Amino acid sequence: MSDGAGATCIVQARMGSERCPGKSLEMIGPRPVVEVVLRRLAKAERLDRVVLATSNLDRDTPLAEAATAAGFPVFRGSENDLVGRYLLAAERFADSDYLVRATGDNVFMDWREIDRVVDFGVSGGWDFVGFTNSVHSDRINDFGGEFLRLSALRKVAEATQDPHDREHVFPFFYKNPDMFKVTRIEVNPELHTPVKLDLDYPEDLALLKAIGAEVSDPVDAPANEIVEIANRLKGATAS
Repeated sequence: MSDGAGATCIVQARMGSERCPGKSLEMIGPRPVVEVVLRRLAKAERLDRVVLATSNLDRDTPLAEAATAAGFPVFRGSENDLVGRYLLAAERFADSDYLVRATGDNVFMDWREIDRVVDFGVSGGWDFVGFTNSVHSDRINDFGGEFLRLSALRKVAEATQDPHDREHVFPFFYKNPDMFKVTRIEVNPELHTPVKLDLDYPEDLALLKAIGAEVSDPVDAPANEIVEIANRLKGATAS
């Protein structure tokens, strides 16, 4: 990176999913989902710290305890105001202006993609950098996160109270290119797959568990290996 500063990764997760309740503590191999996510992110060289940001509801206490037991700091805030939750977490834990937004749904995070998006964001002076997938347009973020600046996140918090914008964090950036320097980078071609590898539904969980059963450790398995296993299990053809 151009100035040597690392980024703080803030991972949003909660237990109250309506589509797959309790998914963040489901087991992938020997580890709960949340631990797999946090530990895979921690392998990124361009991250100084990985923080779990969950809600302050009682039902998320076991999730916070699991992250703490795994050695990761935890911030607890609003369940639905994610802009506010991210901002307060960043102001407490970030040592620089550089952040990565990640979600607990992307179980098999690719630490190489994280390093790449941070390098790109910092070197180009971007406020926000997401991913795009020119081959499978609906599979843009199963392995990565988004780079953003804390200073830009503060602007979002000040500029909008729209519930949709504040719950999803990224829409305001894309809707306001006049306010921010925003771009996307292409997903690593090795990760181009039609197979859905984020965790929304019970059927997603079943696939992720099956993949976890085939690797020696779900934390260390490279993302391209995950793609190869997923393609085989689902009978998909790699692009």
